[in-house]
Amino acid sequence: MIKPDRHTNPDNSVINISAYILKQLNSFYDISYDKLLKKVTDDLGVSAKENYPYALNFLYLLGKLEYIEETDSFKYNAAK
Repeated sequence: MIKPDRHTNPDNSVINISAYILKQLNSFYDISYDKLLKKVTDDLGVSAKENYPYALNFLYLLGKLEYIEETDSFKYNAAK
């Protein structure tokens, strides 16, 4: 889903959703999975929900996202 084709809407791409998630994580210390999903769907549209898990995986693999299991939330990892 990272590689777009001619039918891909750039607003709903994994890269755009990842950038939006990073912007939200800079604003908050940590944010829960559900609250972040609601912000993504409210601001980027319901069709962005399909690529939301891929964007989280992408950021986690890059080391930019830290998952806190106790609170089911995410935190920006500025160390990497």
